[in-house]
Amino acid sequence: MRGMFRPIPRAALPDTMTVRAPLPDGTYDEPELICYVRFERTQKVSDDDHRSADAGGGTVFVDAVNSVGAFEVAVGSRVAVGGRSMHVAKVERLEDLFGRVHHWEIEVR
Repeated sequence: MRGMFRPIPRAALPDTMTVRAPLPDGTYDEPELICYVRFERTQKVSDDDHRSADAGGGTVFVDAVNSVGAFEVAVGSRVAVGGRSMHVAKVERLEDLFGRVHHWEIEVR
């Protein structure tokens, strides 16, 4: 048995993400592509009097099996999904019962 949890179905992963990892000199590495990811935008009320809502971020789901080119994206990386460039604020690695990566949830802003 490969694992207890099935991969995220490819049909649920309609997006493509470009990742640029941060370099020690403050610049970013060449872009790497991860195909078959899912970007879910979040919207929240803003404390800024000039804006009523902030729709600039969300969560990107990267499956360990069905996302082509999948790897653990570093916090601080720049990513682009659907033409939007965002900053990686948090990466959560979710594992199966055997300690193998099932998928990553990447919080972007």
